[in-house]
Amino acid sequence: MKSIGLFLILLPVFPLMSFWYNQSNEEQLFEVFKPGEELKYELSYGWITGGVASLSLTETKYQGKNAYHVTAVGKTVGITHKLYNIRDVYESYFDPETAKPYKSITNLKEGDYRKYVEVIFNHEEGTLISDKSGKKAMGKDVFDIVSAFYHLRKSLYNIKVGDKVVVHTYFHDEPWDLVIRYKGTETIKTSLGKINCMKFKPVVEKGTFESEDGLDIWISNDKNRIPIRIKMKLFVGSFKTDLVKHSGLLYDLEFEKE
Repeated sequence: MKSIGLFLILLPVFPLMSFWYNQSNEEQLFEVFKPGEELKYELSYGWITGGVASLSLTETKYQGKNAYHVTAVGKTVGITHKLYNIRDVYESYFDPETAKPYKSITNLKEGDYRKYVEVIFNHEEGTLISDKSGKKAMGKDVFDIVSAFYHLRKSLYNIKVGDKVVVHTYFHDEPWDLVIRYKGTETIKTSLGKINCMKFKPVVEKGTFESEDGLDIWISNDKNRIPIRIKMKLFVGSFKTDLVKHSGLLYDLEFEKE
């Protein structure tokens, strides 16, 4: 159940958790999103729709500072909901320019399992405070699960085929190291139309997926840099997640001609 629950909420976010932030060269950040953006996804197992997820971005204030607030929701539907009953919510308040987080909230409901954690980030001190585990030192430029996604969209440029980078994130109240490889571009067919994408392969933990390369992600190869499709191979079978609806994008989503 935890694999499905994790995938539901992370289907638009998981492939993008600040994977390239540890580049040695100075980053150049681009404007690729704006308040009012909404992304909606569906998770399918064969012909069965097993879950839905959404990302909503709004403008707000955090302790007097300009901030963006993102709410990411993933939940089961239909037969899958009766079996697993999952509704996971991740929230992040972050700096609009750098996407460095001020605060994150994790609220998980998966069957009888419950988890609620709030984390405050102090980047000047290099520390974070969790309401569950207390104050901890953190490395440079640490992101929560959601703000990392938006930071990456601003910095996902000048990457070469075969690039492999290890990064450090803070997720589920603990540090989480990840590795991802860029595989090149590919045009895929979706319910929205044909979209040219950048393809990525995160290296994932053994035992969760069918293999270490059991996850493929396609990200729009345009100015928006949004996840279009994710395929995940588990021991119980293959799952596919597609972007099914979007609104409030800073740029028009680009489609290939049929």
